[in-house]
Amino acid sequence: MSAQISLENFEEIYKATYNSTLKYIICKCSNIEDVNDLLQDTYVELYKILKRKKYILLENQSNFVIGIAKKKIQRHYGLLYRLKTYSISKNLGDDEYELDISSDIDIEARAITKLNAEMVWRYIKKKDIRVVRVFYMYYYLDLKISEIAKELGMSDSNVKNILYRTIKDIRKNVKIEGDKNV
Repeated sequence: MSAQISLENFEEIYKATYNSTLKYIICKCSNIEDVNDLLQDTYVELYKILKRKKYILLENQSNFVIGIAKKKIQRHYGLLYRLKTYSISKNLGDDEYELDISSDIDIEARAITKLNAEMVWRYIKKKDIRVVRVFYMYYYLDLKISEIAKELGMSDSNVKNILYRTIKDIRKNVKIEGDKNV
């Protein structure tokens, strides 16, 4: 069943497609830092399309928005590849931070301050992209393990394994401010 959408429907479309578009972008990005920019670019492009046309007849508005996201991702990473190839940009995505090593930190047993959360996030971003995606989806999007597994094409046990091993690694390798055991 086709639906007619226009600029007046933008907010409805945004609300209806946001979660699925965000999940898609997270799954396709090779750098988690790019997620918010690509998400914003996707909805800016949708807005421009709706503003330019009187209306659009669609079968599935979610697929339409994800199609825009797919093009944005392809353009973004195509540009990054060209920049790296021609050495126009140096060290894209390199983090300047060195983290202190400590042991036996129980990050789940107490509240994490903003600084601690930033330290943990910087540490997570240095991990394999699968680890970053799992953590982003679990802690930021608040998805269940089974939902993450489905979105990333993994088994539930693989997602759990990534979460638990990385939490153990964080406890071992990240110095949490205010921790008396450090």
